[in-house]
Amino acid sequence: MRAASLVPAGFAIGAALCALMLRHAPDAVAVDRAQPLVVVTYWQQFGAQMWLAFAVAIAIASVGYVWVLRKGPSTSLGVVRYLTMTGMVSALACAAALLFPVVFSSDVYAYAGYGDMALHGISPYAHAGITVRDPLLDAMQWQWGNPPPMCVYGPAFVWLAQGIVAMFLPLGAAAPLWAFRALACIALVACAPLAYAAFAPLPRTTRLAAAAGIALNPIAIWSAAEGHNDTLALAIVLGGFALVARSRVFAGALVVALSALVKAPGAIAAVALAVASWPERSRFARAAGGAALGAAIVAGLAIPLEYGVRAHLAPQGHYFPQFSLQYVSIPLTAVVAALLLWASTGSAILRYLRMTHGERVAFAVMALWIAVPNPYPWYAVWLLPAAFLAWRSYAGWALIAASLLIGLRYYGDASTDLSRPLTIAIVALQFAVPLALLTLHMANARRLRREIRTTGPGFAASHSP
Repeated sequence: MRAASLVPAGFAIGAALCALMLRHAPDAVAVDRAQPLVVVTYWQQFGAQMWLAFAVAIAIASVGYVWVLRKGPSTSLGVVRYLTMTGMVSALACAAALLFPVVFSSDVYAYAGYGDMALHGISPYAHAGITVRDPLLDAMQWQWGNPPPMCVYGPAFVWLAQGIVAMFLPLGAAAPLWAFRALACIALVACAPLAYAAFAPLPRTTRLAAAAGIALNPIAIWSAAEGHNDTLALAIVLGGFALVARSRVFAGALVVALSALVKAPGAIAAVALAVASWPERSRFARAAGGAALGAAIVAGLAIPLEYGVRAHLAPQGHYFPQFSLQYVSIPLTAVVAALLLWASTGSAILRYLRMTHGERVAFAVMALWIAVPNPYPWYAVWLLPAAFLAWRSYAGWALIAASLLIGLRYYGDASTDLSRPLTIAIVALQFAVPLALLTLHMANARRLRREIRTTGPGFAASHSP
């Protein structure tokens, strides 16, 4: 508990520091500060100070988070008590993060705006100009312009957004934004017991580590406090995997696939579930059937989204590799991603490295992470389940490191400093540590294989990390 308390304490300290510095905000950001939720975007030097408060919070919280994971779940606590305490600390940390007087992402304005547009009969997938007026739509246009970007979320999330806006907008323009943020925090806290249930085939200590590792991750907590819907989608995915762990494979695969009605990564999770079920043919048939039915339902309900992508997003989209490895070198990115995918699937190297299934998943997920053109902090929420499939290995720690370091991404947007030298330095910090840990993983696997050949499997097992 002493270690875990650093997580909410870090956010409380960062929030207090941010509020103190905000008292001396320059007049140039007065309009931004007058909005229902203050978003730091291109605030130049003062934006760098705001990011510093965020960095302090993440740094302190990360010390406690890593301490908790390194120590491992206490054997003296029962499962229910451990999950209850994890949920309480996660909720307290989310509350502390909500005390920050600023955020660094405008996405929650888009969520509320799409719900408000739908209430006014305007399709959020049509990339249409807004002619109606209300305080929430005005605030959304200040953040995103008019017309706002096309909605890229599933219809279920738009329906949810409509309900939230209809319920809370009478209380003021800020109320729906806070409702989205509270919902994201509740979803993250719920991920603790859901992760424990979803990881049921694994040892109890791994299941408890996954629960704490997801719900107490500082970047996940900050993403929830900003209101990102990734925590909601992840909770649905974990719920589906929990059903699978209880032998309700078809229903679980269906739930995982239907999570794409909130956000697209759920579809990737459904494919991964079907692939993982391949060795057991009867199980694979049920998993593939549930995933296929879910995909069909998503395809039918998401026709407006699919049309919007073809008509608006694809023709007008631009490749923007800022703060990704592609910004340094596209060929380098392709080579590294290909090597990681080969390490996760190539039979020869698997025999050489003796990687477990979870470690192979970690390598594949890191390859996808490197291939993302412009990774944002909230994307890191999706790294965490894979990290605990490879728990207590360098591969798992590589994903955890990637999730924590992605907070550097906010610096350029907050400070307006997008110069190439600084961006390259940020990219190097974001990716060097995870890739170094993966290198250590392969080197350690090679050492273990050599020891097995010379001394037998018992000695190597006793010296594994």
